[in-house]
Amino acid sequence: MQRRTLLQMLAGAAAWLRLSPAVLAQAPGLTPADEALLRALADVVLPTEIDPLARSSVVDDFVHWTKNYREGAEMDHGYGFPRLRRTPPSPASRYPAQLAALDRAARGRGASFDSLDAGARREIVEAAVAAAKVERLPVRPTGDHVATDLMAFYFQGPAANDLAYRAAIGRDQCRGLPASDERPKAGVQSQFRVVPEYGDGSTQLPGTND
Repeated sequence: MQRRTLLQMLAGAAAWLRLSPAVLAQAPGLTPADEALLRALADVVLPTEIDPLARSSVVDDFVHWTKNYREGAEMDHGYGFPRLRRTPPSPASRYPAQLAALDRAARGRGASFDSLDAGARREIVEAAVAAAKVERLPVRPTGDHVATDLMAFYFQGPAANDLAYRAAIGRDQCRGLPASDERPKAGVQSQFRVVPEYGDGSTQLPGTND
């Protein structure tokens, strides 16, 4: 083995050792039971205009996002803002307890959260969000409450934008120069997965004060 190759391997091992505590500290993934509750939650916080398959796809993307979230990753600081920013601890670490609290509240009514009718689930979610004092949808999931984080994940994405305008706009998606002068196709269901390009600002929740 050449000396240069050995030194490169040692340098790589040293870098991994420096990173390994952060990797090991990543939030544990959601359990199948958590995901079942999350799907029941999606049925009452995501738009009724999208079908059950689409809502399930949103949950799949959200779970995938939580699994791939990396604390301390470098964030895009934006033009004119040279200060380096890094991602905070994963908000997903709070979700199991929040989902369990929703289920406990439901069992106080005599059934599991995913067994209650949509109206009862919605009442439980509204009470939980009010207790968490969340008045606006965050720009990105924050961990304040899983219900509003799931909503923010969807509504900040291109699929929600397409639904609002009833056209396949594909915001933040590159259509290429040959198609740049074409108008979005109206009435076409979005084909884009929910991978939000989080921007600045926030969206106010219905019924809250400015």
